[in-house]
Formats: sequence, C-alpha cells, structure tokens
Amino acid sequence: MPEDRRRTPLSSETAQRVVDLIAPTISHNINVMDEHGTIIACLDPARVGTLHHGAQRVIAERRAVLVTEPGPGTSDRPGANEPLLIDGELRGVVGVTGEPRQVEDLARVVALTVQLLITQEHEQDAVSRRHTEARDLIAALGAGTTRPGDARDRLAAAGLRPPWSLALWTAEAPRPGGSAVPPPAAESAAARVNGDGGRRAAVLHGALWLLGSGRVPGTDALGLPTGCRHTSAPGTDDVETLMAHAEESRALCRYPGLLPGAGDPGPWSREVAVAVAHLPRRTLDRMAARTAPLSTAQRRTVTAMASAGSMREAADTVFVHRNTLLQRVDRIRVVTGLDIRRPDHLTTVHMCLYAEAALGVSHISQG
Repeated sequence: MPEDRRRTPLSSETAQRVVDLIAPTISHNINVMDEHGTIIACLDPARVGTLHHGAQRVIAERRAVLVTEPGPGTSDRPGANEPLLIDGELRGVVGVTGEPRQVEDLARVVALTVQLLITQEHEQDAVSRRHTEARDLIAALGAGTTRPGDARDRLAAAGLRPPWSLALWTAEAPRPGGSAVPPPAAESAAARVNGDGGRRAAVLHGALWLLGSGRVPGTDALGLPTGCRHTSAPGTDDVETLMAHAEESRALCRYPGLLPGAGDPGPWSREVAVAVAHLPRRTLDRMAARTAPLSTAQRRTVTAMASAGSMREAADTVFVHRNTLLQRVDRIRVVTGLDIRRPDHLTTVHMCLYAEAALGVSHISQG
C-alpha cells in the first residue's frame, strides 16, 4: 500500500470529503493543498485550483509556516499551515484560516486528523481494489477460457507464488433450487483475507473461494461457522493444474451437496464428486433413483467397498463379519441389479450415491 500511495497523487475528492467532515466542528476554514501548493479542497470553491504561497513555503522549507499578512494578488488568508505527511512523505499541506497564533496549535491537530483520515481512505481503497482484483482473478481461473500464460502473469501480479492452493466453502444447506449459498460471514472473511494481502479471496458462484500459497487456513481462522461445507485442492506448481482445480470447484458449486460437511467423518472422493457435478440433471435423477431403495447400512457398505482394499478391510470398516458384508452385497445386487464385487458395478453404485448427494437426497461423507 505505501508504494501505491507514493505513485498516486493526493485525491481532491478525498481531500474535500475530509474538509467537509472536519471544518464544521472547529468553526474555521480548512484548506488542503497538493504537493505543488495548489488548493485542492476548501470550503470556498472559488479558491480551489489557485496557488497558495504559504503552502509553497511549507513544501520548500519542509516546516510549518504562519501567514500573517498575505501578499497582494494571492489567494492566501491569515492562518497556520502544516505539512501533510502520508507514510512519512510530504504529500501536501493543511491550512487553517484564522489569527495565526491562535490557530497554530489547532492546525497541528487538524493536520494529524487529515493525515489519519486520508490514510484510512487509502487503505480502504486499496482493499477494495484487491477485492475486485481477487474476484476477477478467481473468476478467470474458473472460466476455462484464460490462457495459462495469462493466468500465470495475473497470479504473479497479485503477488501469489507457487505452490498455489485453492479452497472452497459453502453454507451447509443449499438454496431451494440446489445451488450453493455462501457461508455466513463470507464477505467479511474475504475482506480480511484481501486486507492482509498474502492471499486472495472472493465470494463467487455461491461460495467463498480462497486462493493462495502454502497451507490453507482453517474454517475457524477465517471466522466461518463450523457447519460449513468445505474442500481444498492439493497445492500445485503447475498453473494448468490450478486452472483445472478452479474449473472443478466451479462445477461443484452447482451441487454443493457434493461437498463434504464438517460433521461428516467418512471417506470422500473429489474425483467422483467432480465427475458427478458435470453430469446432466436428468442423468443425476436417473442415477439417484437407482440407489434410492438402499438402506443406511447398505450405503455404508458401498462406501466401505469403494475405499477399502479388500472385502475383509471393508467388513472391518463397517464393523461387521465378512459373511454379513457379503449378505449386504447380495442384497444390493437384488435392489440395484449391480454386483459391487465387480469394480465397474461398484463405481456405478458409488456414483449413484454421489448423485443423490448432488440432488440433496443424502449427504456424502468426507475423510
């Protein structure tokens, strides 16, 4: 931010807002002059744009100057003029009109107040710019139309270095139509992230997105409720992989029920969730109908089989004897027509359960 302020001239709009705020409280006119001594803010519009010779002396001598007898042909008025310092640099002058010795101390206080208010406005403007840049950057990564070289340049311009990480949070319950809802406090969380400058965040497609380097901060650290749905992609040094992760995350926002919830302790497959998120709605309806008759125990059996390396390991996962597991497998075959001992049939049934989650019929668990 300091570099931005050094490059950007003192804004007359900002200075005038500060003058309009302060002047009525002190019953004196206040002038703000730029680094050349030109009046850029004043209660008297006729003086705006004119040179203030007292201010030019302040700039040349880098000290406070009292004007007791203004020279002929100038717009100066009797008063006290103080240097206006922003980040330690002389950026202009603040003048208070009145009997010089009487307003001298007041001018110092006013100058400090003006300095503080302008600094705060600059900080707010910088955060607002980063907020807009973050939204544009994340939207571009997820759009699927940005060229890798352009994406890499934009990441570098934002100060984001590899390995890049991308995370997503939504509210636990989707909208009535099924689309994602940002978690409570998502906007304030994004503002804090963008204010720090080390990462970029935006509320986009019904979710809070976080783009940065290194370890993803936890839900608590962002000030989000614990009931959020959340997923984060593995860190990567490859910009095309990052772009793929962003496109996947955008697809998941269509069906937030696919995202794991904070209270779901079971296994979760990002690849399966992303694949299901790209399917047409009618396909999801058809798949969900296929597994709708399954019981809770049967669903857990499918999930265990999909994540285990053997039948015995799957049985141990659901705390049943292997023979009991086989009985459930047979029952699943009767209900769905699919034998989940076959890898292709198991994949189909597993995806059907994710289709249910996408439609809000049930919830997929996360590991």
